[in-house]
Amino acid sequence: MTGQYATLGNDPVGPAITMVAQADYHLAELDRVAAALDALGLATRIVVPVIAWKPMYSRRPTVRRLRQLVAGSGRVPAKPISVRDLVARSSAVLVMNDWGVPRELIDMARQAGVPNAALVEGVQDYADIDTGLARHAYRRVDHVFTLGPDSAANLGHERCTPVGSERVLSLWNQPATPAAAHVLINSNFTYGVMPKVRRGWVDGAVGAAEDAGQPWVLSRHTAERGRSRHRVDRRPVDALLATSSYLVSRFSTVALDALALGVELIYHNPHHEQEPTFQTEVQGFVVTRSVSELQDRLAAAPRDRSDVRAAAEPFLRRHVLLDPANPPASLVAAGLAGMVK
Repeated sequence: MTGQYATLGNDPVGPAITMVAQADYHLAELDRVAAALDALGLATRIVVPVIAWKPMYSRRPTVRRLRQLVAGSGRVPAKPISVRDLVARSSAVLVMNDWGVPRELIDMARQAGVPNAALVEGVQDYADIDTGLARHAYRRVDHVFTLGPDSAANLGHERCTPVGSERVLSLWNQPATPAAAHVLINSNFTYGVMPKVRRGWVDGAVGAAEDAGQPWVLSRHTAERGRSRHRVDRRPVDALLATSSYLVSRFSTVALDALALGVELIYHNPHHEQEPTFQTEVQGFVVTRSVSELQDRLAAAPRDRSDVRAAAEPFLRRHVLLDPANPPASLVAAGLAGMVK
């Protein structure tokens, strides 16, 4: 038996470009792509996976994120249909990742000759150096819309189009306003990636901030499991980032968000992550590998946001296309239009 999907909102009668959302930030990106496709005269539908019930269902991170997505969208899901029927109704398929739940959809689309692509959802450990998994991320779809030239080189220029990120571009275009003097600690040990080091990492970051005399807030990824013994701020991480002087984070897309906004980034790696993106310190951010190094860095005054942006710009442009004249959604829509015509 194949999996099932349900349409959120508009569901065209005839063939349409099917786009899969698995989190609220997926939906925000895909809504913009849908609007750009509509301007080109192409029908779209946005669908969410329907996860079959299993014991401990409510505790699964995937299920929790889907519930939040549907609730936050204000849209009523349509009656579920099978993957096979969904492929038959699709002129093309766009996913935000091509492993896990969407893998079956991509496999069936390829078998049926339906054009298929992925829009990279954020920074990726493409080689699974630190994940302990074998996802083969973004290597199943026929085409990939990447964040920037670095990931296109990683996946192969011949099958990639750099488009950027609507979220990162929006942050880049915002004024470099002064920030409140507090440290944002971003805990993101999700989907089985290094969960055993999370408690020590968070304890160390909180202790370093307090020893440096810095107020702090702790944000946890919505899919992170377990309880925190430190108080957690439940506001969206982008809202917290907007008022932060520093971001302390492990490998995460939020690190790119911080640099785009001009927030001082400290890539804190006492647990020896090997994924190379943030390993080499540049003028745009700092790498710390011990609690004492982190404390010393937090004791220093943060730079102005405009100075952080200027220093980080070369790094950012390698990893994210930043072109206000060509918004990411328009570039993705143009690419999909070329696939279906």
